[in-house]
Amino acid sequence: MLLLLSAALLAGCASQADTTPSSPSPEATGLIESILPGMTDRPGVNPTAGAMATDDPTMPGAGIESVEDAQTRSKAMEEAIEKLSEVENAYVAAAGHTALVGLEFTKQYQGRADDRMKKMVLTRVQTVEKGVTGVAVTDDAEMVKKIRELSESLDEAASMSAVKARVDELAKEIKVYTE
Repeated sequence: MLLLLSAALLAGCASQADTTPSSPSPEATGLIESILPGMTDRPGVNPTAGAMATDDPTMPGAGIESVEDAQTRSKAMEEAIEKLSEVENAYVAAAGHTALVGLEFTKQYQGRADDRMKKMVLTRVQTVEKGVTGVAVTDDAEMVKKIRELSESLDEAASMSAVKARVDELAKEIKVYTE
């Protein structure tokens, strides 16, 4: 009896009102202005421009387009890849939509840089930069040395075009893995 009475009371409290607003509330329209004061009235500045493109995981970002991005993101990618239990050291040089990855495996890992490993590396790289759509992964000692040298030279790099040219040149020697 109590259950029936409770159900009747709850059903009586239900509203028939439409829960979707027909127009934005005044509070919602001022939200950007309250978060970023003065940004909405500046000519040529749209604080929401591009927000949808970077939030959509199916759309790649712009990639790595500056020397500073190449430096910081390559280091971040190295750290992300080195968290894999199979990897002792990782060296990364990234430019545009490609990352060169040289791997040194732990002594316990008896495998190679196969497709499974390349997929794991690509996933780790994309946690740092969604715009990177391909990775050239190698465990060949000579190629790892070249990638390490390029990675270390990013700190002195002056032009992104030179970095990109070198990344593209080395990528031709290693098959680029894309998902």
